[in-house]
Amino acid sequence: WSAHFTRIGTLVMILHDCADHLLELAKLFRYASYRKTCDAVFVIFSIVWVITRCGFYPTWILYSTLYDAAGFIEFFPAYYIFNSLLVTLQLLHILWTYFLFKAIHKALTSGGVDDQRSDSEPSEDEDENENDLKKDN
Repeated sequence: WSAHFTRIGTLVMILHDCADHLLELAKLFRYASYRKTCDAVFVIFSIVWVITRCGFYPTWILYSTLYDAAGFIEFFPAYYIFNSLLVTLQLLHILWTYFLFKAIHKALTSGGVDDQRSDSEPSEDEDENENDLKKDN
């Protein structure tokens, strides 16, 4: 607030929200068993993801905080911390984009991607039953 980074923070949030809603919509269609609609929304999500997080974010937001900010503010310790966090976020965008492309490649070559995560955590009773079965074997 005191460093006048509110505008940049707001832009980062808006830029991230552009793709996030599409991913949630794709999940909704997948859970509702509308496979073709899910795939179409996922394609749109992927395009928006790459444009916003690998295009707009580094060229507009990151560039302006790293280079253009020198003409508007005096540098101080929080400025360097702030920019290091924004650069770390860009590194995460690159990593997540790699995983996105990897999932797209897998979907195209093998015909689909299944979510291997569990919908719920196992209860203590289920854990005990699994341990008992392992002991019996």
